[in-house]
Parts: sequence; C-alpha cells; structure tokens
Amino acid sequence: MIQTILSVLSAAVTIYTLLCFISIIMSWIPGLKFTAFGKFISAATDPYMHFFSRWGFLRFGNLDFSPIVSIGLLSLLSSILGGIQATGRIYFGGILANIIFMLWSIISSLLGILFLLILIRWIVLLIKKGQTPFDSGWNQIDMLLNKFTYKIAGTFIKGGISYQKSLLVSWISLLVFLVAGRILVNILVNLCSMIPF
Repeated sequence: MIQTILSVLSAAVTIYTLLCFISIIMSWIPGLKFTAFGKFISAATDPYMHFFSRWGFLRFGNLDFSPIVSIGLLSLLSSILGGIQATGRIYFGGILANIIFMLWSIISSLLGILFLLILIRWIVLLIKKGQTPFDSGWNQIDMLLNKFTYKIAGTFIKGGISYQKSLLVSWISLLVFLVAGRILVNILVNLCSMIPF
C-alpha cells in the first residue's frame, strides 16, 4: 500500500517537473503562454514557479536563476521518494546524501554558467585587446559581471585591477571552488551513505 502511494507521488512529482520545464521553455516564445495549452500550463505551474522568483538572491542582474532552483527541488523530492520506495524505509543517511548532492548540483549549475560566461568574456577581451564597442551586446554582460568579478578579485588582489584581470582571477577562483566543492560533496555523500539509519 505504502509502495503504491510512494510510486504515485513520485510519478506526480516527475510529471509536475516536466510541466514546469515546459513552462520555462514556453516563456522563451512570445505569445505561447496565451494559447489554451499555455494558459493550462501557466495555471498549473505559475504559483510554484513564482514562489521562487520572489527571492531576490536568485536574480543576478538580468538573469533569473529561480527556475533552476525550482526544478532542482522537484528533482530532489522525486529522488527522495524514489529512494524510500526502493528501500521500503525512510533512510536518513540516503535522504541527507540526496539533499547534499542536489544542493551542490544546483549551486554548481549556477556557478558553471557564470564560469563559462566569464571565460568567454575574458577570451573575447583578449582577442579584441581589451576594446569593446559601446553598442555591442557585451556591455550588458559586462554590467552583469563587473561587480561580481571585482568583488572576487578584490579578495585576492589589493589596489587597482583591470577588468580583464578581474575576470581571470574570478574564473580561476570559480574553477578552484568547483573542483574543491565537487571533492568535498563526494566525501560528504559517501559519509552520509554510511549512516546506518
């Protein structure tokens, strides 16, 4: 009986995750949310998705990372339900390991996007010898990255620093953080898996 309930809950969470993903894709296509199908998807997913979009720290300039967090939490719930269904018991170590792994997945995804954006911007500046036309799209990216990269670079280098150097220092810092974080998370997940209850 409990296995059936868990199976139904897990399937419902998976279907709802798919609906949220469809809603995210639909938001990229103007007018699609105003169709009958779009209104149905919006009515089903908007209350959940808007809950996360109100959190200011998930918005970085013009980028909104709240959809990643909302999908990640649904995936975490589905994974926990699947683990309980597979083992037939509530396994604290397994749940804790899933939570740690999923949180790291969300954080590393967000930082991975930033990592690639910084790398691409640094390479473009290197190729263009630090010059960017005022009317290019890079100015929007610079507005997004400027404060963040100077803050990171300022923790390692005191005094004046060029934007290009701040990008490089930030990129190296993110690389070290992502690698060290991955190693630490693997250790924590393995330790949690050893918890006997």
